[in-house]
Amino acid sequence: MVCRVLAVISLLLSLVSCEKEQDKVEDGVSLELAKERKANIGGVTYKLYFSIPAEKSEAIMAESTIFFELFDLVPVILDFKEAKENILAVTSSDGRKIPYTFKNEHIIIQPEHLKKGRNELVIQFKAGESSLNRSDDMLYTLLVPDRCRTLMPCFDQPDIKARFKLTLKIPSRWRAVANGEPIRTEYFSDYKLYEFEETKPLSTYLFAFTVGRFSYVERYVGGRWIGIYHRETDTSKINASIPVIAREVSHALDWMENYTGIRYPFDVYNVVAIPDFQYGGMEHPGAVYYRASTMFLDRNADLSAWMKRSDVIAHETAHMWFGDYVTMRWFNDVWLKEVFAGFMSDKIMTQLYPDVNHRLNFFLNHYEPALRTDRTKGTHPILQELDNLKDAGTLYGDIIYHKAPIVMRMLEREISERRLQVGLQRYLRRWSYSNADWDELIKLLESTTGQDLQAWNEIWIKESGAPVIEFQKNGIVMTDESGKNRVWPQAVSVFWDYMGLKRTLIPLRDSLTPFRYGAAVVLPDGDVMGYGCFLPTDFSIRFLDDELGNLNDPLYRAVAWQALYEGVLHKKVKGEFFLKLCIKHLPQEKNNLVVNRTLSFLRIIYSTYLDEGSRQLIQDDLERFCINMVNNKAEGKNKKSYFNTLLSICSSPKSCSYLSSVLKGEQDLPEDVTINEQDKISIAFNLVLRDTSVYEDTKAYIMRTVKNKDLLDRFEYVYPSLSGDKQVRDSVFNALLVRENRVNEVWVEECLRWLNHPRRRMEAEGYVPKMLGALQEIQETGDIFFPGSWLSAGLSGHTSKNVYTMVNSFLEKHANYPQNLKLKILSNSDHLRRLHSEEENRDRLK
Repeated sequence: MVCRVLAVISLLLSLVSCEKEQDKVEDGVSLELAKERKANIGGVTYKLYFSIPAEKSEAIMAESTIFFELFDLVPVILDFKEAKENILAVTSSDGRKIPYTFKNEHIIIQPEHLKKGRNELVIQFKAGESSLNRSDDMLYTLLVPDRCRTLMPCFDQPDIKARFKLTLKIPSRWRAVANGEPIRTEYFSDYKLYEFEETKPLSTYLFAFTVGRFSYVERYVGGRWIGIYHRETDTSKINASIPVIAREVSHALDWMENYTGIRYPFDVYNVVAIPDFQYGGMEHPGAVYYRASTMFLDRNADLSAWMKRSDVIAHETAHMWFGDYVTMRWFNDVWLKEVFAGFMSDKIMTQLYPDVNHRLNFFLNHYEPALRTDRTKGTHPILQELDNLKDAGTLYGDIIYHKAPIVMRMLEREISERRLQVGLQRYLRRWSYSNADWDELIKLLESTTGQDLQAWNEIWIKESGAPVIEFQKNGIVMTDESGKNRVWPQAVSVFWDYMGLKRTLIPLRDSLTPFRYGAAVVLPDGDVMGYGCFLPTDFSIRFLDDELGNLNDPLYRAVAWQALYEGVLHKKVKGEFFLKLCIKHLPQEKNNLVVNRTLSFLRIIYSTYLDEGSRQLIQDDLERFCINMVNNKAEGKNKKSYFNTLLSICSSPKSCSYLSSVLKGEQDLPEDVTINEQDKISIAFNLVLRDTSVYEDTKAYIMRTVKNKDLLDRFEYVYPSLSGDKQVRDSVFNALLVRENRVNEVWVEECLRWLNHPRRRMEAEGYVPKMLGALQEIQETGDIFFPGSWLSAGLSGHTSKNVYTMVNSFLEKHANYPQNLKLKILSNSDHLRRLHSEEENRDRLK
């Protein structure tokens, strides 16, 4: 009797414990849940089957057999962000039905249906489709950071790595590629079965497969087979690009093996070139996704385009070691995989382009993109906090991709290149096919070097923002615009002119550093040793007006343009003065990288920081300048850059007529300026924006002359956003607010940019409150970069005080708004703050 009573009490306690366990389960994957699961679950394998029909309206039926070790007899909680109806059955390996509870995006199985040690669950389900980028003849998964749970039941956290064994049933004319190598293909009348080899241990966000109408080629380079899946139809692009892609993948793999001392840690490397892919690339082992337009280039593509392709290949390949082989424990350390992918890609590029100035390339790749966020009130530390994986997508952005490599280069200078390499080799070996966090790595580096790195760690990794550094008569002033009076220790290489240009290396350790020639500074940090918003002096502005083109190093000229641009943002340099400097000095600039960055500044200043009167005064000069540079025989590889700038700024009937004749092939262009189908669509969009009377004729011309189906699909989706009828544009915008209409996020972003283009900004102001109101839903349903691109596309075209007030009112009304999304609003509306905050302060004083 006593034993029976004890048993009943034990059962009741168990039920109470299980109820408490269920009460703790919240939407998403909380940090608490992740820690508990990691302590109790290991040895996971997913044996998966997906049946993918040709019709995208039909459901994808699937089955997953999940093998796992259970260390303690506790409830097992699987993540599945789908309707309960999508779960068709949960059974044991012998077919016995297993009861479960479905709550807050989780399948909960009680301990009495499990056992300590090896368990096996069989789950039949309809695949969730929110992360299946599905069109009529193509589908690809994209499951980063926590979206594997939107596809299938799983333990969706980075530190429960698993092996994946995948079988796909697909239409007979389609191809399939996944993480593992295909080991068996069976053909039937209207479908075929692909079976893939079991993978090495992977985090769930790295599981991937793509199916659809793809062409496939493979190349044997450097003792490796590199497979390339693509949908490109331009034969000249295919022939020019395929050998380069294969060669550069092989080079990046060789370099990483040599640097790390570890052979490529996975079984196969396939390139999957996806039209209008929403990222530059994604590092799935065995199936590395790339944006097709970056991979397949014209024969006359400029150096910037070539280097962009090389950089993304190197970046994604470096991820095979940093991110895939060793993965962060939790997504607050997502920067840890990104920083070393970016850092290694910069090193790989140095070997790949020996004639390029790589100090210049590093500066252009990272400094302005980092400051784009770090100089705003929406900035954040490199290392961020994260309580739930459902918010992990908000951590991505310029800080982790661009500021992190800058500070890592500072660390490398501090401890030496060789010691960093040795430390990273130890890191990779210590946590191979496993997980580690930043604190573990920094401690390992301290033990490798014998140096205390905590002070550096605190200010550069765990604090946000960039100092404003200004040179005055008595010295160098470092200002913390947040009001916290912080100091960022660093060294700067100051170029100053007092009876001849001189260079001095100066350590900055305080808010004021004495320097007697402060007022005579020409370049505040010519060798790019430090980091911050470096403002030009009055002397440097006068000096660069005369001598910018005579600076002998392209890095110095790039630093000069950056300082002048900072001067515009901080109201020390007039926008029209900057544009006149472009017209004056760019004709002598031959470096393609410097040209492209400076023209990007020109376009921003033209559309955002000039008033309408100033824009009209300089309009003819700018258009004439761009056309002359396109037709300048001596200009070389920069002509397409000037052509694209003309597209952005054109206004007069003369320039629009010129572009119309280019579109129709009636205008003779230099032979090294290629107008491809993508260019035709861009020209069409810009012409219709400026003259809606040609809307129907231009549409007919594009539909008749463009042959690439993917480009035509994009064109038809975006084109109504350029309509001259505001009711049509309103209907397009309202459609974008509906989740089902946002399947292709790249197209959505493009629509939003045209709807809110500076030429339409007055009519589009009414979109802003709705666009801000939709942001949380955009974050919950979209991919990681979508909230930022949604805001950028919707706000960057606006400059009015009215929109500035709308943004501030939205933030004031939503005092408890998610912090990471609030920061994205602040960073993407920073230009409005710069245009109107002083005016607002004056109004308040009145």
